[in-house]
Amino acid sequence: MHDPKLTAYIIRLNPASTCAEPSNRWLFRCLIQKANSVALEDSFIYMEAFRKLLKKLDQQQMYADTTSKKCMTAHQPNLIDPSVEPNIKPYPSSNIIAGRVEGGSFGRKRNKTSTLNKTNRSAIAKDDAITDDFYFLLYTPLDSIKSILLLQSYSDDSIDAVMKKFFKEFFVCSGQFAKPGIERFVPEVIINDFKDGAVISNFTFSSEVPSETLLDEPVLQSKLPFKVTVKIEASSNGLTYDEFKAANDSIQRIPFARRLTLGIFSSKKGSLKDKRTGKTTPFDISDNFEIQPTIQLSKYLELTGGPADFALIHEYCIQLLESIKLEIYMQNAVQER
Repeated sequence: MHDPKLTAYIIRLNPASTCAEPSNRWLFRCLIQKANSVALEDSFIYMEAFRKLLKKLDQQQMYADTTSKKCMTAHQPNLIDPSVEPNIKPYPSSNIIAGRVEGGSFGRKRNKTSTLNKTNRSAIAKDDAITDDFYFLLYTPLDSIKSILLLQSYSDDSIDAVMKKFFKEFFVCSGQFAKPGIERFVPEVIINDFKDGAVISNFTFSSEVPSETLLDEPVLQSKLPFKVTVKIEASSNGLTYDEFKAANDSIQRIPFARRLTLGIFSSKKGSLKDKRTGKTTPFDISDNFEIQPTIQLSKYLELTGGPADFALIHEYCIQLLESIKLEIYMQNAVQER
């Protein structure tokens, strides 16, 4: 199913000890070779950095990641005609670059067959990519060392790996900034929304248990342990997230074999199911119930699969960005957590 979803990432610059100023502004000045210039307007710095990014994206040869076998490129039309809408746009007053790239998988020989006539077949070479359009939003406040990257993908396809590789290489300046760190981030508003509309579909306890502890008598000469897994599935209605948290202590005291309870098992996993979308997300019962649900865009937007979807996705990402900014940056947008 071609169901669009969204993932948020935090990019954190990696300034060298000799870096004059650890900030996105200084990185951009270095990238556009204006580090020693004075009295440069922020809007100029941002637009020049955007042009450099676009030039790196819009190449004849697609940007590829040989590990994930994913590739991508940008198609920026000639903007002489003001009626032509660019695929990627800068918003310098908001420190945002957003738009669509084309990407997909390569590296595997396949066939293309007509659904109307199976004899109408043609080969897809290893160097050919099956591509789709993907939306992205990059927020880079100039005073900060952190940026927010929102990447749209599909349930059956993603170019996140090659996009992250691209930005890891782009946010580098010799002698000033090494490759940045990029980590996935799940906004609190998404976590809370998932919890409110989810039920526990199952939880699993697993551990290695000594044979003499598991068995009533030492019938085995070998002292090798058993790998024991206990899976508990909820009823058709299921438990809500809050009901499970309230019952968790009692569940972990459930006896198992001799002198054992589920609470001593080394691995304790659960699975939350969103009642609206049917999607599930795992969580660690022993890790303060931390969950990282996927942002399913069909849950928040009326998507039809047409070109207008990207306009809706852009509007949603602008709204979501404001929530993420409150978590990532301090209110003064300069001093950070």
